[in-house]
Amino acid sequence: MQRTVGGRVRRLAVLAATALALTGGGLAVSASPAAAASGCSGNGPVVQDWWNPPRATKYCNAYRSGYVYAIASQGELSGYLYAGTSWFVCQLTGGENPAVGSAHNNWWLYTQGDTAYNYGGWGWFPATMVSGGGNYQPVPGLPIC
Repeated sequence: MQRTVGGRVRRLAVLAATALALTGGGLAVSASPAAAASGCSGNGPVVQDWWNPPRATKYCNAYRSGYVYAIASQGELSGYLYAGTSWFVCQLTGGENPAVGSAHNNWWLYTQGDTAYNYGGWGWFPATMVSGGGNYQPVPGLPIC
């Protein structure tokens, strides 16, 4: 039971409307690691990649779009994940993440990209692009692989 690429839950319209309401219709606050919700929560769908049995997921906020890598380091690309609420399976340490401002990390989150290049889009997304946690710390609320 593999879900189709692009079938992720997106709440961008709700988030935009909420931001406008909170700011009185003015400029919305920017999505940054500090400003966004901390960590992962809420049960996502049960998913199955090509190699593993079905597994539970958690929802996390990817505050920035980015590449999904075939291995937990910067190398071969397997897909691309858009910013927003997405599900992730688990996390582990690997090579250095792409730096995002002052955010540095070596934790990687397993997911399936919205766009697939290789391996059905399955691979590792850098923790530097997910809300929660600190430098060289796991993202709170997501299990270790």
